[in-house]
Parts: sequence; C-alpha cells; structure tokens
Amino acid sequence: MNRAQVEQILIKRCGKQMVAADLNGTTYDGTNVDLNDPIGYAIRQCGGTVADVTTVTATDVAFISADDHDKFLDIAELRLLENILGNLDDVDITVGPVSEKLSQLSESIAKRVTRLQAKIEKEHGIGGATMEAGMITLDFADHREALE
Repeated sequence: MNRAQVEQILIKRCGKQMVAADLNGTTYDGTNVDLNDPIGYAIRQCGGTVADVTTVTATDVAFISADDHDKFLDIAELRLLENILGNLDDVDITVGPVSEKLSQLSESIAKRVTRLQAKIEKEHGIGGATMEAGMITLDFADHREALE
C-alpha cells in the first residue's frame, strides 16, 4: 500500500465531510497535506514512526504490514473524522421563519466517531477501558477504649 492509495481510500470514506470542513477532500496523489496528521497518527498507533510529522511519505506508509492494513485505515479514518470535527464551526441559524440546521453535520460525524471507536476497540483491541491492579488498605482497628 502506498501513500496515494491511502489518501484515495480516506477521500472515498470522508471526502465530502472534509470539503464541508474546508479541508482538501479531493486530492489523492500522495501530496494531500490535510491527510498528513491522520496517516502519521495511524502509522504511530500501528507501531511505526514517521520521519516528519508534517510530511508523511510513502516510505513511512510502507512500514505497515499487509496484516495491519484494515487497522491502519480505520485508525486514520478516526483521526481524520476528529480533525474534521475540530474544523467544523457551523451553528444553527434562525432568522424569522427561515432556519438552517448547520450543526447537524457535526452531530452526525460525532456519532460516526463513536461507532468507529467501538469498531476499532472490538476488531483491533485499541482503546476502551484498561485494567489496573492495586491494593486497597482499610483502616480497621479495635477501639475498645471508646466503650469504657
């Protein structure tokens, strides 16, 4: 899988939402700067590294093994949706009898993020609650002096 292929898949999954958030949701030739963060993040979550977080290259993407392609793409999509949510600042507007519900896209993407997080946790074991062990100390003592 190369960088341009990853961009093409992410644009297919989220291109319209990217455009609505004033991000480049059409370019998938390996140079889309709005996809550097999601792709780089997904590489790091899959155990890889990137030489430059602002310019993720085909070499960085080549680290991802074929077994991790679905995991990598799901994580990149999740980060992309979170970035889109961060860029959407439209609010509902009502002027007299005319009303525009511009926040519906944000609400829809937020629900999509929640579903994708659950999918990633279930299918790839990433996220969710973590278990920690510890010790609870109870301060029980026999205080007979209080009875005397």
